[in-house]
Amino acid sequence: MSDEAVLLRELVRDGVISGTLAAHVALLADAGVPLVVASSSSELATRVADAFAAASPVPGAAESGREIEIKNGHHFEWLADPTGIGCMDPLAGGAPRSPRSSRLRIAGLLSGLDPATSRTGLRALSRGFPALIEARGTGLAELLDALRADPHRVPEDDLRRLGIVLCLDATNLTAAHLMRSAETGDRRPPALLAVWDATRSVWDDFAWAAVPELAERCGVSQVAYEVRHAERLQILEAGELQ
Repeated sequence: MSDEAVLLRELVRDGVISGTLAAHVALLADAGVPLVVASSSSELATRVADAFAAASPVPGAAESGREIEIKNGHHFEWLADPTGIGCMDPLAGGAPRSPRSSRLRIAGLLSGLDPATSRTGLRALSRGFPALIEARGTGLAELLDALRADPHRVPEDDLRRLGIVLCLDATNLTAAHLMRSAETGDRRPPALLAVWDATRSVWDDFAWAAVPELAERCGVSQVAYEVRHAERLQILEAGELQ
């Protein structure tokens, strides 16, 4: 991470997100864990998603066009075996791409993006694709309930693949959650990583309790994860570049 961290440092400086949490989220994004940014402000959701996209670029994405932007009318040509996740578009699957060098960008979830496209995009996470997703909403329960219900009808196992869910109001982060994926056999509720205490105007940090799980999601030991987190936090809070 070098100049790519500029946008993320600005979020920390402006009080949108804490440096501690931003460092955790950036490391998870580096590892390909999906990220959902849900906010009552579409502008803030885009700003946050763009910051993490810049701080955690997909390998080779800039050179090979592997940032896959999903909008209304998307045909999912890059999706192998589309019918396996219920995608019946006749153009789907024509040019499959590897999730190792691709990332999905989904905007307008629960607002401008049509339900069928939204559902297929979210179900594609089962194929291992990283994703940055912008959604309308300010709470995890609200988001999940809307995606479960008509007209989206996203299966529960696919909701568990949403990775990190950042919930924001119009100005700053209010809560952050880690979803537990069905593939691991972990059926526990989402882990609360941070929550905004409006009375004290501070974030209560609970991510320390989930560090072993975060390290596992990143494929490294807990010791290695803690070292990487400290290095990333130094960059975000002190402005150092590496």
